[in-house]
Amino acid sequence: MDVLILGGTTMARTLASLLVERGLDVTTSLAGRTREPLALPGAVRVGGFGGPDGMADWLAGNRPGCVINAVHPFAARMSDNAATACRRTGTALARLEAPSWRAQPTSADWTWVGGHDEAARAVRRLPDPVLLTIGRQETAHYLPLGQRDITHRVIHAPDEALPAGWTLLTRRGPFTHDDERALMADPAHTIATLVAKDSGGTGLDPKLVVATEIGATIVMIARPPAPDYGERVGAPAQALDWALARLHADS
Repeated sequence: MDVLILGGTTMARTLASLLVERGLDVTTSLAGRTREPLALPGAVRVGGFGGPDGMADWLAGNRPGCVINAVHPFAARMSDNAATACRRTGTALARLEAPSWRAQPTSADWTWVGGHDEAARAVRRLPDPVLLTIGRQETAHYLPLGQRDITHRVIHAPDEALPAGWTLLTRRGPFTHDDERALMADPAHTIATLVAKDSGGTGLDPKLVVATEIGATIVMIARPPAPDYGERVGAPAQALDWALARLHADS
């Protein structure tokens, strides 16, 4: 195996295509939390490794030429496990991660918070209607908000029952500017507060653009600290170049 991708993101899918097009032996590992994931080029494994020890054992047994961690910036445990396992086995590791939205000029006007509980406390002081775009796994942090005019947009429904007044919206992105305007700028239900995570990118996500256009307050959850092991790349093409350089150096 040439490259193991820790995937589940759009950038991971793009990277897998680039690597396969270059004739490399690629396996993408998915955590298995998303039902019916989109098809991927190359081989795919589904499920956890069993913590850093299990991942280190897997790396030692399968000996990929390098690992590219392309999980979501908020998948902190997976990133920590990957760094620990790669360091332990001497496996080259790169972190593929889009630039933080903190670099965008309008980000100075947002309410930045350090986690979901802090975000929920901020929403208590902010007006309805509220749009949550924080994923199904973090739903429990916001349930104490109670009977508010909240739209919770997720790919799949959360396990928890939602309070009265909430609207569950199950849709898979990416969403266009027109999609977000139709949802957020409906004259009968214009969003006043948007809660989002700092997924990042070279430009603003359409929901952030529309929220700014309509004057909504943006509550942005900052990324957790990144592990100190491995190199950093900001785009799939850069990750491709890094992988080719590592594999060439080891051949």
